Amino acid sequence: MIAPSPEIDLALVEDWLKEAGEIALSKRKVLEINTKPDNTLVTNIDRQIEAFLLEKITQSYPEHQVLAEEGGVRRGNSEFLWAIDPIDGTRAFASGLPLWGISVGVLYRGDAYAGGLYLPAVGEIYLGSADSAFHNNQPLRINKNQDIQNPMAFLAVPSNAHLFYEITFPRLRSLGSTTAHLAYVARGVATAALTRPVRIWDIAAVVPVLSAVGIALVYLSGKPFQIHELLDGRLSPEPIVAAPINLLDEIRGLIRVKPSQRKEE
Repeated sequence: MIAPSPEIDLALVEDWLKEAGEIALSKRKVLEINTKPDNTLVTNIDRQIEAFLLEKITQSYPEHQVLAEEGGVRRGNSEFLWAIDPIDGTRAFASGLPLWGISVGVLYRGDAYAGGLYLPAVGEIYLGSADSAFHNNQPLRINKNQDIQNPMAFLAVPSNAHLFYEITFPRLRSLGSTTAHLAYVARGVATAALTRPVRIWDIAAVVPVLSAVGIALVYLSGKPFQIHELLDGRLSPEPIVAAPINLLDEIRGLIRVKPSQRKEE
Protein backbone atom coordinates (compact mmCIF):
# COMPACT_ATOMS: atom_id res chain seq x y z
CA MET A 1 0.00 0.00 0.00
CA ILE A 2 1.33 3.43 -0.97
CA ALA A 3 0.80 6.64 0.99
CA PRO A 4 -2.18 8.51 -0.46
CA SER A 5 -1.65 11.94 -2.00
CA PRO A 6 -4.56 13.20 -4.11
CA GLU A 7 -2.63 15.25 -6.64
CA ILE A 8 0.57 13.17 -6.84
CA ASP A 9 0.74 9.51 -7.87
CA LEU A 10 3.26 8.16 -5.36
CA ALA A 11 3.11 4.71 -6.93
CA LEU A 12 4.44 6.33 -10.08
CA VAL A 13 7.12 8.17 -8.08
CA GLU A 14 8.12 4.83 -6.54
CA ASP A 15 8.55 3.36 -10.03
CA TRP A 16 10.71 6.33 -11.10
CA LEU A 17 12.90 6.04 -8.02
CA LYS A 18 13.45 2.31 -8.53
CA GLU A 19 14.26 2.83 -12.21
CA ALA A 20 16.70 5.59 -11.27
CA GLY A 21 18.25 3.24 -8.72
CA GLU A 22 18.85 0.65 -11.43
CA ILE A 23 20.61 3.31 -13.50
CA ALA A 24 22.87 4.17 -10.57
CA LEU A 25 23.73 0.56 -9.74
CA SER A 26 24.36 -0.44 -13.35
CA LYS A 27 26.53 2.55 -14.25
CA ARG A 28 28.98 2.53 -11.33
CA LYS A 29 31.69 0.91 -13.46
CA VAL A 30 31.77 4.00 -15.70
CA LEU A 31 31.79 6.50 -12.85
CA GLU A 32 33.25 9.94 -13.52
CA ILE A 33 33.83 12.14 -10.46
CA ASN A 34 34.20 15.91 -10.45
CA THR A 35 34.43 18.54 -7.72
CA LYS A 36 31.98 21.45 -7.70
CA PRO A 37 32.94 25.01 -6.69
CA ASP A 38 31.64 24.39 -3.15
CA ASN A 39 34.05 21.44 -2.83
CA THR A 40 31.26 18.84 -2.95
CA LEU A 41 31.35 15.99 -5.43
CA VAL A 42 29.23 15.37 -8.50
CA THR A 43 29.33 12.39 -10.84
CA ASN A 44 28.10 11.67 -14.32
CA ILE A 45 25.52 9.40 -12.70
CA ASP A 46 24.09 12.29 -10.63
CA ARG A 47 23.51 14.21 -13.84
CA GLN A 48 22.06 11.22 -15.68
CA ILE A 49 19.56 10.46 -12.92
CA GLU A 50 18.58 14.10 -12.60
CA ALA A 51 17.87 14.28 -16.36
CA PHE A 52 15.87 11.04 -16.14
CA LEU A 53 13.70 12.30 -13.27
CA LEU A 54 13.24 15.71 -14.83
CA GLU A 55 11.98 14.05 -18.01
CA LYS A 56 9.57 11.80 -16.11
CA ILE A 57 8.11 14.67 -14.09
CA THR A 58 7.76 16.86 -17.17
CA GLN A 59 5.93 14.10 -19.04
CA SER A 60 3.48 13.36 -16.23
CA TYR A 61 3.10 16.82 -14.69
CA PRO A 62 3.91 19.30 -17.49
CA GLU A 63 2.72 22.38 -15.58
CA HIS A 64 4.68 21.65 -12.41
CA GLN A 65 7.87 23.43 -11.43
CA VAL A 66 11.10 21.53 -10.76
CA LEU A 67 14.22 22.47 -8.83
CA ALA A 68 17.11 19.99 -8.87
CA GLU A 69 20.54 19.97 -7.24
CA GLU A 70 22.69 19.77 -10.35
CA GLY A 71 21.02 22.63 -12.18
CA GLY A 72 17.90 21.06 -13.64
CA VAL A 73 15.20 23.73 -13.37
CA ARG A 74 11.78 23.84 -14.95
CA ARG A 75 9.42 26.75 -14.46
CA GLY A 76 5.72 26.13 -14.77
CA ASN A 77 2.34 27.63 -13.98
CA SER A 78 1.46 25.21 -11.19
CA GLU A 79 1.79 25.83 -7.45
CA PHE A 80 3.46 22.42 -7.18
CA LEU A 81 7.25 22.33 -7.00
CA TRP A 82 9.36 19.17 -7.22
CA ALA A 83 12.77 19.15 -5.49
CA ILE A 84 15.19 16.50 -6.78
CA ASP A 85 18.40 15.21 -5.26
CA PRO A 86 19.62 12.65 -7.81
CA ILE A 87 22.10 11.13 -5.36
CA ASP A 88 22.14 12.23 -1.75
CA GLY A 89 25.41 10.93 -0.38
CA THR A 90 27.46 11.28 -3.57
CA ARG A 91 30.71 10.85 -1.65
CA ALA A 92 29.49 7.54 -0.20
CA PHE A 93 28.23 6.46 -3.63
CA ALA A 94 31.55 7.32 -5.29
CA SER A 95 33.43 5.47 -2.54
CA GLY A 96 31.44 2.28 -3.04
CA LEU A 97 29.61 2.55 0.29
CA PRO A 98 25.94 1.51 0.52
CA LEU A 99 24.21 4.45 2.23
CA TRP A 100 23.20 6.86 -0.51
CA GLY A 101 19.80 7.62 -1.90
CA ILE A 102 17.71 9.08 -4.68
CA SER A 103 15.14 11.54 -3.41
CA VAL A 104 12.17 13.44 -4.78
CA GLY A 105 10.08 15.85 -2.72
CA VAL A 106 6.94 17.71 -3.74
CA LEU A 107 5.86 21.04 -2.28
CA TYR A 108 2.50 22.75 -2.72
CA ARG A 109 2.25 26.49 -2.14
CA GLY A 110 5.57 26.33 -0.33
CA ASP A 111 4.66 23.54 2.09
CA ALA A 112 5.93 19.96 2.04
CA TYR A 113 3.26 17.84 0.37
CA ALA A 114 4.66 14.41 -0.55
CA GLY A 115 7.96 12.68 -1.14
CA GLY A 116 9.96 9.56 -1.72
CA LEU A 117 13.47 8.32 -0.93
CA TYR A 118 15.04 5.17 -2.37
CA LEU A 119 18.25 3.61 -1.03
CA PRO A 120 19.08 1.22 -3.90
CA ALA A 121 22.09 -0.55 -2.41
CA VAL A 122 20.15 -1.64 0.68
CA GLY A 123 16.72 -1.98 -0.95
CA GLU A 124 14.83 0.51 1.20
CA ILE A 125 12.16 2.91 0.01
CA TYR A 126 10.35 5.57 2.03
CA LEU A 127 7.19 7.28 0.79
CA GLY A 128 4.93 9.74 2.51
CA SER A 129 2.43 12.54 2.52
CA ALA A 130 1.49 14.81 5.40
CA ASP A 131 -0.66 12.22 7.19
CA SER A 132 0.81 8.84 6.26
CA ALA A 133 4.24 7.36 5.70
CA PHE A 134 5.58 4.00 4.58
CA HIS A 135 8.85 2.06 4.66
CA ASN A 136 8.97 -0.70 2.05
CA ASN A 137 5.18 -0.39 1.79
CA GLN A 138 4.68 -0.99 5.51
CA PRO A 139 3.06 1.86 7.48
CA LEU A 140 5.31 3.87 9.76
CA ARG A 141 3.84 4.73 13.14
CA ILE A 142 4.61 7.40 15.71
CA ASN A 143 7.21 6.00 18.12
CA LYS A 144 6.47 7.27 21.63
CA ASN A 145 9.09 5.11 23.35
CA GLN A 146 12.34 6.74 22.29
CA ASP A 147 14.81 7.12 25.16
CA ILE A 148 18.20 8.80 24.91
CA GLN A 149 19.63 6.39 27.50
CA ASN A 150 18.53 3.29 25.60
CA PRO A 151 21.67 1.35 24.62
CA MET A 152 20.45 1.30 21.01
CA ALA A 153 19.85 5.05 20.83
CA PHE A 154 22.06 7.16 18.58
CA LEU A 155 22.24 10.62 17.06
CA ALA A 156 22.90 10.66 13.31
CA VAL A 157 25.37 13.41 12.43
CA PRO A 158 27.35 14.73 9.46
CA SER A 159 30.78 13.17 9.02
CA ASN A 160 32.49 16.47 9.89
CA ALA A 161 30.37 17.19 12.97
CA HIS A 162 33.43 16.87 15.21
CA LEU A 163 34.92 19.98 13.58
CA PHE A 164 31.97 22.21 14.37
CA TYR A 165 30.14 20.91 17.45
CA GLU A 166 30.62 19.66 20.96
CA ILE A 167 28.09 16.83 21.35
CA THR A 168 27.40 14.92 24.54
CA PHE A 169 24.76 12.55 23.17
CA PRO A 170 25.88 9.06 24.26
CA ARG A 171 26.34 7.59 20.75
CA LEU A 172 26.92 9.22 17.35
CA ARG A 173 26.79 7.69 13.88
CA SER A 174 27.48 9.14 10.46
CA LEU A 175 26.14 6.99 7.64
CA GLY A 176 26.81 9.12 4.57
CA SER A 177 23.42 10.54 3.58
CA THR A 178 21.47 13.37 5.22
CA THR A 179 18.20 12.14 3.76
CA ALA A 180 18.82 8.60 4.99
CA HIS A 181 19.62 9.93 8.47
CA LEU A 182 16.24 11.67 8.55
CA ALA A 183 14.42 8.63 7.20
CA TYR A 184 15.95 6.53 9.99
CA VAL A 185 14.63 9.02 12.55
CA ALA A 186 11.18 8.61 11.00
CA ARG A 187 11.55 4.83 11.31
CA GLY A 188 12.70 5.05 14.92
CA VAL A 189 16.08 3.48 14.14
CA ALA A 190 17.93 6.72 14.86
CA THR A 191 16.74 8.62 17.90
CA ALA A 192 17.45 11.98 16.28
CA ALA A 193 19.53 13.62 13.57
CA LEU A 194 21.64 16.73 13.28
CA THR A 195 22.06 17.98 9.73
CA ARG A 196 24.52 20.40 8.26
CA PRO A 197 22.97 23.56 6.77
CA VAL A 198 20.91 22.15 3.90
CA ARG A 199 19.24 23.13 0.66
CA ILE A 200 15.67 22.24 -0.17
CA TRP A 201 16.55 19.15 -2.23
CA ASP A 202 18.49 17.72 0.74
CA ILE A 203 15.37 17.47 2.85
CA ALA A 204 12.14 17.87 0.84
CA ALA A 205 11.65 14.16 0.20
CA VAL A 206 11.45 13.20 3.86
CA VAL A 207 9.76 16.20 5.50
CA PRO A 208 6.30 14.71 4.80
CA VAL A 209 7.44 11.34 6.16
CA LEU A 210 8.77 12.96 9.34
CA SER A 211 5.62 15.02 9.79
CA ALA A 212 3.40 11.97 9.45
CA VAL A 213 5.13 10.20 12.35
CA GLY A 214 5.41 13.17 14.71
CA ILE A 215 9.05 14.09 14.20
CA ALA A 216 9.77 17.80 14.65
CA LEU A 217 12.31 19.83 12.70
CA VAL A 218 13.88 22.92 14.25
CA TYR A 219 17.05 24.86 13.77
CA LEU A 220 19.76 24.19 16.32
CA SER A 221 19.05 27.57 17.94
CA GLY A 222 15.44 26.51 18.54
CA LYS A 223 14.02 28.67 15.75
CA PRO A 224 11.24 26.85 13.85
CA PHE A 225 12.25 25.34 10.53
CA GLN A 226 10.16 26.59 7.60
CA ILE A 227 10.81 24.78 4.34
CA HIS A 228 9.34 27.57 2.22
CA GLU A 229 12.32 29.75 3.21
CA LEU A 230 14.51 27.51 1.02
CA LEU A 231 12.35 27.61 -2.12
CA ASP A 232 14.91 29.63 -4.08
CA GLY A 233 17.61 27.01 -3.50
CA ARG A 234 19.42 28.91 -0.78
CA LEU A 235 21.32 27.21 2.05
CA SER A 236 19.48 27.07 5.36
CA PRO A 237 20.80 29.61 7.87
CA GLU A 238 21.54 26.97 10.50
CA PRO A 239 21.90 23.23 11.04
CA ILE A 240 18.64 21.39 11.69
CA VAL A 241 17.73 18.96 14.47
CA ALA A 242 15.10 16.28 13.80
CA ALA A 243 13.69 14.45 16.82
CA PRO A 244 10.48 13.32 18.51
CA ILE A 245 8.80 16.41 19.91
CA ASN A 246 9.12 15.26 23.52
CA LEU A 247 12.91 14.85 23.19
CA LEU A 248 13.68 17.87 21.06
CA ASP A 249 14.77 20.34 23.74
CA GLU A 250 16.80 17.71 25.60
CA ILE A 251 18.68 16.73 22.44
CA ARG A 252 19.32 20.33 21.42
CA GLY A 253 20.82 20.85 24.88
CA LEU A 254 23.41 18.15 24.15
CA ILE A 255 24.76 19.96 21.07
CA ARG A 256 26.92 23.07 21.27
CA VAL A 257 28.61 24.99 18.49
CA LYS A 258 32.36 25.05 19.13
CA PRO A 259 33.61 28.47 20.26
CA SER A 260 35.83 28.71 17.19
CA GLN A 261 32.72 28.39 14.96
CA ARG A 262 30.55 30.95 16.68
CA LYS A 263 29.90 34.11 14.70
CA GLU A 264 30.49 37.45 16.35
CA GLU A 265 27.30 39.02 17.68
